[in-house]
Amino acid sequence: MAKIDPSIFKAYDIRGIYPDEINEKAAYLIAKALVKILKAKSIVLARDMRPSSEPLYRAVLGSLKEEGIKIYDVGLATTPMYMYVINFEKADGGIIITASHNPAKYNGLRLEGKMAASIGEGSGMEEIKEILLYKTQPRNLRSRPFEIIKKDYLKKYVDFLAKKFLPEDFYGLTIAVDAGNGMTGMILPEIFKKLQINYLPLYFGLDGTFPHHDADPSRPENLRDLGDFVIEREADVGIAFDGDGDRVGFVDEAGEPIDMDYISSILAEWTLKKQPGEKILYDLSSSKIVRETIEENGGKAIICRTGHSFFRKLIREESAYFGCEKSGHCMLKEFFYVEAAILTALHVMKIINQSGKKISDLLTPFKKYFSVFTPIDFKNRDKFGALIEKIEKEYFGAELSHLDGLTAEYPDWWFNVRLSNTEPIIRLRIEADTFKLLKEKQREILKKLQD
Repeated sequence: MAKIDPSIFKAYDIRGIYPDEINEKAAYLIAKALVKILKAKSIVLARDMRPSSEPLYRAVLGSLKEEGIKIYDVGLATTPMYMYVINFEKADGGIIITASHNPAKYNGLRLEGKMAASIGEGSGMEEIKEILLYKTQPRNLRSRPFEIIKKDYLKKYVDFLAKKFLPEDFYGLTIAVDAGNGMTGMILPEIFKKLQINYLPLYFGLDGTFPHHDADPSRPENLRDLGDFVIEREADVGIAFDGDGDRVGFVDEAGEPIDMDYISSILAEWTLKKQPGEKILYDLSSSKIVRETIEENGGKAIICRTGHSFFRKLIREESAYFGCEKSGHCMLKEFFYVEAAILTALHVMKIINQSGKKISDLLTPFKKYFSVFTPIDFKNRDKFGALIEKIEKEYFGAELSHLDGLTAEYPDWWFNVRLSNTEPIIRLRIEADTFKLLKEKQREILKKLQD
């Protein structure tokens, strides 16, 4: 039995350092396990621009050929484009070689089933892991007849997105866009050309070594160049994407990063004016302004635990109109209930343009609360349950939830403490009605956690 590093199996995907943790042999076997659990007759295969993605791609392609199935060979793609192809071709599933926003030394595989349903924790990842770690792995048998299909999927994807808008939706708007040397740099010029959008490109060249900054728009330090670029070129808004193009971030006309809670609120208000009564998902780590905005505009707010695979499962089950995580994953009903970063950005651009206001002015009504996120090193995951029990006893008077970790809510403040699914840390999120109360509660909870 080939040895596979068990640490590569994450809550949302399979990921590790190349080639020490994730390599061609692992990719080859993962592809076989996916075909087995899906009983797949057809699989979509795509990759990002990382140097290690091509050898991993070849290993997966060789594995799929041996299975004698239909292979939709997409090549270079964003994750949303790859998921579009799964739905367009009605394939049984898919594999994209990517490590998303992680640094260049990482790579991985994201796995999907029919309709691009996520294969993650609680939705098939455990079965994949069991096959690869504990069962006899398939031998390299003689290849069976297979079929490889290649089409101009980029054009089909661009046409699909562009038909939802008109060029006049964006007249007069100037946007600055940081592709982070990631996959959106291949797609955005085609969409912007088709919709006649005036854009200023930054780091559009595909480069999986990420020479300028990590392609992770959820971190403010990765938005500094974009912020400076917006100010220098006097753009109306700045938009950034991660490496595989499934997450989006924004800066305002003054170059300041915009919290995704405010983007969720803007989208919710706009959506519910057109679609009253719709269900909208929100992240349990989100500001309560998101829930309040949904409910005040006649929508139904549905809370979800953090993690794009959990979001994608719940948004489909609830037939919700959209949902955004704080990390920048936004899933839309109009895009098969999966991540649609470029489509989300286009909607936000349209809202800004139609409002006739600066984006900072659009955000002002939502800036009611004060919040802080604190990561805390925590390597012994087995002790987290005991820690939560201890903290819960300290806050017995609160409205408590165990959807993910512990959430305690009071009338004028709340907090959530949970284990990270991807790092050896605890994530502490606190929000309060005043800055003074926020700092007081931050000191209080940190002391309890450290004790």
